[in-house]
Amino acid sequence: MAKKKSTGVALAVAWPLAKKAATQLSVFVANNPDLQKRLADLGTKFSDVQRARTPEAKIARAMTSVREQADMVLASEATTTESVAALQAAGWKQRADQVERALQILQHQPRAMRKSQRRRIAAMADSLVAEVLTSLIDGDPGD
Repeated sequence: MAKKKSTGVALAVAWPLAKKAATQLSVFVANNPDLQKRLADLGTKFSDVQRARTPEAKIARAMTSVREQADMVLASEATTTESVAALQAAGWKQRADQVERALQILQHQPRAMRKSQRRRIAAMADSLVAEVLTSLIDGDPGD
């Protein structure tokens, strides 16, 4: 029982101090626009991190990687724009664009349809990533 009393006393002493500190903090934040902007940016970053964990975000990140690899192939093949590797890299970029457009449309679909269509889009993305990865492993993007 002594523990309950000491907790109650500690709470009775700490609560007014916490309330006063919170009031002072809110006044400080209200008078500091730079801090307000930083806090808003921090909130945005937290929500962005949470959204980045969705299946759609993972697919979008994969398509970004595909585009980067395609750009590298195109840069290395700059002198021969008609090479097989350059044509293949251009195709990768087009397919990555198609996947991302499908993801954008998917956001406007009913939940049940989103789930089934997301599987198809993920399969398209996985196929593209596998193709790019295979060509990089083989060492000849023209194969």
